[in-house]
Amino acid sequence: MRFVSLLCAAPLVSASIIPVHQALDSRDAVVNETAQAVPKANKRFSLGEVPNVDYKGGDAPLELIKAHTKYQSELPPWLRSVVESNPDLSSKFKSYLQMGGDAGMTGTVSASPPAFYDVQYVVPADIGTPPQRTFLNLDTGSSDLWTFSSDTYQPQVRNQILYRPQDSSTSELLNGESWSIRYGDGAEASGIVYQDRVALGGVHFDQQGVQSAVQVSSAISGDSFSSGIMGMAYTSGANTVRPTKQKTFAENIRDELESPVFTVNLQKGRPGNYNFGFIDELEHTGKIAYTKITDNAAFWKVPIAGYQVGDRTFRQYAWEGIVDTGTTLLLVPDDMVNDYYSAILGARYDPRVGMVVFPCDASVPDFKFGFGNFRGVIPGNYVRYGQYTGSDCFGGIQSSEGIGMAIIGDVLIKAQLVVFDMGNGTVGFANKQLSSD
Repeated sequence: MRFVSLLCAAPLVSASIIPVHQALDSRDAVVNETAQAVPKANKRFSLGEVPNVDYKGGDAPLELIKAHTKYQSELPPWLRSVVESNPDLSSKFKSYLQMGGDAGMTGTVSASPPAFYDVQYVVPADIGTPPQRTFLNLDTGSSDLWTFSSDTYQPQVRNQILYRPQDSSTSELLNGESWSIRYGDGAEASGIVYQDRVALGGVHFDQQGVQSAVQVSSAISGDSFSSGIMGMAYTSGANTVRPTKQKTFAENIRDELESPVFTVNLQKGRPGNYNFGFIDELEHTGKIAYTKITDNAAFWKVPIAGYQVGDRTFRQYAWEGIVDTGTTLLLVPDDMVNDYYSAILGARYDPRVGMVVFPCDASVPDFKFGFGNFRGVIPGNYVRYGQYTGSDCFGGIQSSEGIGMAIIGDVLIKAQLVVFDMGNGTVGFANKQLSSD
């Protein structure tokens, strides 16, 4: 029986295939400053991720909903229905539902709180003079650099490392500038803005906009391992500072780098790394294939020509997606979701969580995406996201229906070396040696 038949028998079915759709001491940073002494405009450096050893794993339905609310102001009807009918989800998203779904920030698209696949990681950053070491989530789907600080309302601080602008000789308050982000689960953060020196590895920028949190909700302050987010989107178009948007750190240091690129080499179940100013040829196998970002895009949004399920024939099926290290799942159009899960025995849509699930012991095929002659491979075990019930697992590939584009999250990114080319406005993908986990 075709998978479409199985899914169309489930509640909430539409004409489409799935019923759619309508600890501080562990933060010892690994920083390889390979060229601190190199003259200006000729710098390169590497950042190793720092793992949270106490991280217990992600909440798949929560990550799905956060991914949807990250790029749209309200949940699509099918997903809103899931939230309203699930007591656990509705309690988590109570404030969102009361707001009538208006969770986007004023004027632009919202950034997302950190989302994690199998392990939580942060990167080290230095703010101020003398440098104050903090740990941030590097998010290519955001344009904001915000952090907990001495301005943060004290009861909302839960062991985060604080940026103290009063202790920095180079900090300057930007009078009249403010920022506010509201997330899909009702979590909020807002505050004021400084200019200060920010450094990653061997590169710094002296007038970086630093968004200092004054108010944060408990949903955000509960994550004491991370002190904020460093947005690395393509441009500042999605920055939430008003009235003057602030450039991303990547935009500001671009001309300092040996080459205007940074690479993301995330790993499944272990720390990965980020390289700035160069591409490490040992981190990938085969050639890097590049695709041009969409015109006038604030994000790293790229076109993909098609996909392949296991050993089936590659299907020419054009889709566009934002490459987003801040999103856990791979969200793609319904046709692709159902085509993929039709190859997994026992896969089904569960209306209680709004996700496709399958038996944990099922054989899971590889997923491939491509353009031109390139075929990027995501092993089947990377799609086995995590346990749902005693015998069922969540799928790491889910529906993007309602967003209007795909979201290329960590399920795919962990299987590839991804190159963000700021000079040419392209994103490169290359297969790499993967762990057997």
